[in-house]
Amino acid sequence: MELSTPAGLELLARAVAEQLGADHAEKDSGLGRVRIVYADGRVLELSPNRPRTRITVTAVLPEQAAAHGIEVKPITVTAHPRPRPSETQAKATARHTADHIRQRLLPAHTAALAELRERTAPQVATLQRADAALSGFLDRPRGGIAISEQPVRRPLGLTARCAVAWWHTLDGPSRAVAPFMADALRRAGLATTEPHGSGYVFFAEPPARQAGPRFRLAPAARGEGWDLVDEFTGACVRTYDDREWAQGIAESANSSEDAARRAAVASLDLPGLSEDLIEEEQFRLLAVELATAGHMPYGLADVDYTQTPGFHIYPSAEPGRAKVARLLEPWGAIRPGSRFEAPEREVERYDEDMEAYARLLARAGRTVAVMLDGIQVTYNDPPTRR
Repeated sequence: MELSTPAGLELLARAVAEQLGADHAEKDSGLGRVRIVYADGRVLELSPNRPRTRITVTAVLPEQAAAHGIEVKPITVTAHPRPRPSETQAKATARHTADHIRQRLLPAHTAALAELRERTAPQVATLQRADAALSGFLDRPRGGIAISEQPVRRPLGLTARCAVAWWHTLDGPSRAVAPFMADALRRAGLATTEPHGSGYVFFAEPPARQAGPRFRLAPAARGEGWDLVDEFTGACVRTYDDREWAQGIAESANSSEDAARRAAVASLDLPGLSEDLIEEEQFRLLAVELATAGHMPYGLADVDYTQTPGFHIYPSAEPGRAKVARLLEPWGAIRPGSRFEAPEREVERYDEDMEAYARLLARAGRTVAVMLDGIQVTYNDPPTRR
């Protein structure tokens, strides 16, 4: 078997993949190795040893494995086994390699993935901590909190059991409430992932020591493309077609993670809230009340605000007072005369929404007044500005 060129090694990998029942073989660009890929995402890497008379086969494990001390030792096989009668050298090499992988490597690979699944499964204490953190989200007739485990297919053969929370409604998980649930979980010391466009929030205990970047790219677990994976929770944030674009998103996500850690804050931003109100618990509560009632916070990247109005809460000059605005795109398109003209049906809807906001936010200790540009909420016992 000629292994002096990547093409020769790739031919061997294809033959071995066929014998093992794997999905396909592919080049590992720029590294002089080839990969055997199973349909469930497991990956084996083949590389030639100099002077190219032996082959090293490595079972690839998720990066999480190193943090838990889980490893699978590579195996080495000869590239020139003795052929059987009427068998070519190439066929003999493929058979010999596949037999050794089947007997010496796959059992250890399977055992390592099973151990990692157990090590990374949500613990009872984590689920209880999440339940306590979300206890302030009182159930409503149209929704309530749900917490459970959900299997998440990951690259490299790991189907992770991830802890997930959501605000359930008759129409399914609520996208409006997810950011505020994630914020509450982070304030309880948990790491969270909000998949793009989803109402689910995945959560987990953050690692005691971060071995590398939190967000990384991996071949898509379903179909083609690249998954942006959160190593802390095991969940996929989003799948991208273009690797270069996805890499830029990963770098941005890791930069935001570092900034939040340096600032020692749970949330750098929250949709529907002015940034200087994020740390004010009483004003966050206003946003939660509106979101759990089915209103959409302004600022979610996956919501079309030319069609869906969003609420936005921003501070007044006086302590303990805030304004709640109802916004469409472009910014301020809420009624005729307010920076942009709006259709008459939106003017009518605006007035209806403002009345609905006022009814929802009326509580003991607050004064709620409907104004021309939104509603004004005044706390009788103003929160202390930080």
